[in-house]
Amino acid sequence: MFKRIRWWRVLPYLLIMGMAVLLVAPQVILHSTIVGSDAIFHFNRIYDAAKQIQHFNFSYFQTNYGFQQSGRIINALYGPYFAYLSGVLLILVRSWYHFQIISTLLVYTIGGIGMYRLASQMQATKRIALVAALLFMNVGWLPRWGLSQNLNAWGAALAPFMLLCAVRMISDHQRPVKIIPLALIMAVIIEIHILSTIIFTLVLLPFFVIGLWQTQNKLNMVFKTVLAALLTILLTANIWGSFLTIFANNRIAEPAKFDLEHNALQFSMILGQRNQLGAVCLVLFAAQIIYVLISKKVTSVNRIVTVLGGLILFIASDLFPWVTLQRLFPFLQSTLQFPVRFTIIAYPLLFCGVAISATQLYLNRRGKPLYYQIGALVAVILCLAPNMLGMALKAETYHSVDVLDSWTGVTVLADTPNQIRSSLHAKHPGQLLTLVEKRHPDYLPIPTEFKRLSFKRSDEYEKQIIDTHRKFNHQVLAGGRLRLTWEADRQDYRQVPLIVYKESKLELNGRPLTTAEYDETNIGAPVVPQRIGHNTLILKFKQPSSFTNLLILSLISWSILLGVGLVKWFSKYALRKLVL
Repeated sequence: MFKRIRWWRVLPYLLIMGMAVLLVAPQVILHSTIVGSDAIFHFNRIYDAAKQIQHFNFSYFQTNYGFQQSGRIINALYGPYFAYLSGVLLILVRSWYHFQIISTLLVYTIGGIGMYRLASQMQATKRIALVAALLFMNVGWLPRWGLSQNLNAWGAALAPFMLLCAVRMISDHQRPVKIIPLALIMAVIIEIHILSTIIFTLVLLPFFVIGLWQTQNKLNMVFKTVLAALLTILLTANIWGSFLTIFANNRIAEPAKFDLEHNALQFSMILGQRNQLGAVCLVLFAAQIIYVLISKKVTSVNRIVTVLGGLILFIASDLFPWVTLQRLFPFLQSTLQFPVRFTIIAYPLLFCGVAISATQLYLNRRGKPLYYQIGALVAVILCLAPNMLGMALKAETYHSVDVLDSWTGVTVLADTPNQIRSSLHAKHPGQLLTLVEKRHPDYLPIPTEFKRLSFKRSDEYEKQIIDTHRKFNHQVLAGGRLRLTWEADRQDYRQVPLIVYKESKLELNGRPLTTAEYDETNIGAPVVPQRIGHNTLILKFKQPSSFTNLLILSLISWSILLGVGLVKWFSKYALRKLVL
């Protein structure tokens, strides 16, 4: 069997996986867990999903295990299926250290393979496609999952797969749209990161318009695109159901605001991560854009991906008038937040163009000059070195007195740094979340009487939830309910560390409460009438039957798609081997 393996086909994938291993090597050698800016937020929601699976006690909307067991809504509006899949991984590996290593390897490998496939699809040679993949793995948002646990990294990893569908629209005039691949990649990213979905959709539009203009069978292309969109809606019915359920009856707090210009792409001679465009990419992209503009031998596909990639790169950079745009459209501060996010599409587009041009120049060369290979190797090393250095420095922080790489928006309750270090390697990942808590205001409700007031929700969340939840006993009951118990020495009203929405139901001391019988704070924490002695409060999110139907529709759609995929695989590979 091994003799029959065509190693020249497998080798690029092995090298991509080797690069992924090399990139996490500093963290493995130092045996460190990197707790970056978004780590505690994602750890909480992944832990909540893992505990739901472990106890087979599901609560799609209400958070009963993570986020101080406050009952707030997070996963239903933020990558629910991704959270559950991550929860399965956490159950299998048991510690945050192992979870981080494996998930980081996955991000790098998926992104690298996607970039290799994209460049290869555009007829780049395997060597050049491999170089493009290795460069892509070391720049932009892709390293940010391992370095800071930014979910944009998953969008960056999946972007080349989306571009495979986009480029097919302008290069394959006979079959510009394949329904299942297009629907699948869009559904996957919707289940992970909504903002990346919006960026993907905006980029797909020009490819669709150009492809529609070029193809002879315009009606067929439109028909297949509509079918792909409908299939995507079916697969992600749970997401749309969640948004309809929550936003129809609740006013939800906006995410934190960021200055757009300060979070746009900047130019750097050394770095090449997130906000910096390093020297290697600057030279490659500039040369590619100039070549496309002056050469008459450039293919239409190369010209389209390069011009579009260059335009998006310009929009992502601080050269774009973000100050003016922020003044005209202030809501972008809390929705877009980071203009540099556009590089998740700009980079793979430009690397694809570079691979096409490099292949064209390489095939038209005279002789086989060694400097082609040396130049490619130097470019990869120059991108790899700062990435590995960044990983090593962040991994080293774990062994310092700080332990955490980012202290932004966190409340640390550990007595010593060793407590945090131990919790990151513990086989009970919930330990960490009791020692380091995140003041994260996203998706908190805004009661009607407070909607015109301006206040810092993260500070209020810390005072009302983080600082008080240990004074209560929390217990998760069957049916996704959450019970709080406490002792009171007087009869009055008390604010409890829970978050309620319009669909939330409260039962106090065995009696259901109406909304008129309790008040709400400015972040939706209930203030209930307590009695002297023992008090019991049960929180339950009443899930509408309409959403339940949409969730079932989504799960059935994924099951059917998986079944179709397995049948096709079996008929194409397994059955053929049996016959032979």
